[in-house]
Amino acid sequence: MIPVNRPLLTTEDNDYVLKSLKETWISGEAPPVATLEKSLCETLGSKNAVAFSSGTTAIDIAVEALDINKGDECILPTFTIISTASNILRKGGRLTLVDADPITWSMDAATTADAISEKTKLVMPVHIYGLPVDMDPILQQANNFNTFILEDAAEALGVKYKTRECGTLGNAGIFSFYANKIVTGGEGGAIVTDDAAYAQKLRYFRNLCFDANERFVHEELGWNGRISALSASLVVSQLSRLPKLLERKVHIGLRYREGLKDHPYFDFQPNAVSYSQNCYWVFGVLLKKESKMNAKTLQLKLKKLDIDTRRFFCPLHLQPLAAKYDIQKIGDLKFSEHLWEMGLYLPSGLGTTDLEIDQVIDSLWSLVAK
Repeated sequence: MIPVNRPLLTTEDNDYVLKSLKETWISGEAPPVATLEKSLCETLGSKNAVAFSSGTTAIDIAVEALDINKGDECILPTFTIISTASNILRKGGRLTLVDADPITWSMDAATTADAISEKTKLVMPVHIYGLPVDMDPILQQANNFNTFILEDAAEALGVKYKTRECGTLGNAGIFSFYANKIVTGGEGGAIVTDDAAYAQKLRYFRNLCFDANERFVHEELGWNGRISALSASLVVSQLSRLPKLLERKVHIGLRYREGLKDHPYFDFQPNAVSYSQNCYWVFGVLLKKESKMNAKTLQLKLKKLDIDTRRFFCPLHLQPLAAKYDIQKIGDLKFSEHLWEMGLYLPSGLGTTDLEIDQVIDSLWSLVAK
């Protein structure tokens, strides 16, 4: 089976982790965690970075630190993973859902900007699959109403929006270091922000809200969101070669594009838009009507050929749990539904070989012959 993701781990990665083991640096307060946070600030040009046990935990605590209350409006794309919405819903916030942009598949910027008002407490743009959200219209409108912008840049580490780093455009940005991300620690996540007070609050909630003067005394309920120092060591090693990792991602994407050029069944994200270059975090294909298949059918056909894939995100408004919560839609969200019904992404991990990519390409062309 060609896996949908195979991480690329090097001898240097092994050495970083082994050093931490030899030094018994394994907990979330060991030196590799501080090194990770410093390295992330240097890489992105951010003033503060706070590491977490996962990208999901980072989002949860970012929302916790914003004091979202019942009925507070939070604008999100419907085409996103459930992690982005989970703690907003737990806290009783109102989700206002926006459709995906038909070109980039990320959050529709114009619709989002128009929806921001004095009632909007939070907007969470999610940079999807390789191309970021067009952020300037959103940032300009949010500034008019002092709305907090929390970027989900889990899939966009090192990706530029115009000349700026994704994740540093709003008030804070979230990253993930899960096994399939551009830089991995196996698990892990981080938040970057230039707001020192917000960063301090994130650290407070991350570490069970221990009192500053008396460790086991608590005025608030916190989280154990600390990253393992072993994961942090791996992230530090991988961050040091981030440009090469991004270069490999683009190579994989362009190899698929060339091999599938003129394929009658598929549409793709563009290679670039006016404000950004596609980093091809994953390589997604969107089935056309002419294929007479949907994503689920194609996934099963490829599985029989020993090729693993993943369907695109199921939109938030279609989730079975949606009826239990305060959720409103802007428009019919039909394009996000189309992405779910007809989209999947192909094996495109950093460790995926060119030979495997070519095998996938040949298999997809064989469907036409059949």
